[in-house]
Amino acid sequence: MTTLLTIQQAADLMGVSYDHVSRLVDEAQTCPKIAKWREKRDFIDLSLAGSKFRTIRIIPEALGLPLQAQTPAPLLP
Repeated sequence: MTTLLTIQQAADLMGVSYDHVSRLVDEAQTCPKIAKWREKRDFIDLSLAGSKFRTIRIIPEALGLPLQAQTPAPLLP
């Protein structure tokens, strides 16, 4: 199962600002033919059609960074 990232988590991993990642998402939704990122390939919009605010989750492979699989913390007895 792939863990999806928030815009802030993606920005932190990429070393850029929240606004930069947000603009990548906006560009993909408004100008899909020229955008660097693609909806459903690089991010998922989980917002309802009439929502005032968007819920965006970034697919880790879109960052172009090698992400290590996170192992769950060991259970304490």
